[in-house]
Amino acid sequence: MESKLMDSSSYTGLPNKLCQGLTSVKSTLTTGHILEKSEQTFIEKNDRFHHHMARSVLGIQAPLKLQTELQIANKLGRLPCLPSSRLMVDVLRGTNEDISFDDILNNPYEFGERQIDPHLAMDKQDRLF
Repeated sequence: MESKLMDSSSYTGLPNKLCQGLTSVKSTLTTGHILEKSEQTFIEKNDRFHHHMARSVLGIQAPLKLQTELQIANKLGRLPCLPSSRLMVDVLRGTNEDISFDDILNNPYEFGERQIDPHLAMDKQDRLF
């Protein structure tokens, strides 16, 4: 008898997940718009540009101080049950007066707080229990 290799698709015509593995939709999608990657890296490139300009004009202490303040502002926040507006980071970057996509459509928790006990949330954040 001839040994036949099993078909990778079942009798329904669907791919056999045990033989082929799980597929991801993201891997089958084509690349996005031409400006998508540029839009995603704009803030990082803009920060690098401003740090380079500050270093060439004011010396190395200015970008180091600004970078330290940005790191501190990223660590600080509100209580864990309240969403952070990240106003301090926006002020340090100079984008607090700009109206962008993030200001209008990117805040799912705009008017609400999570219904958890703030004391328990702080204990969990501080790793007390």
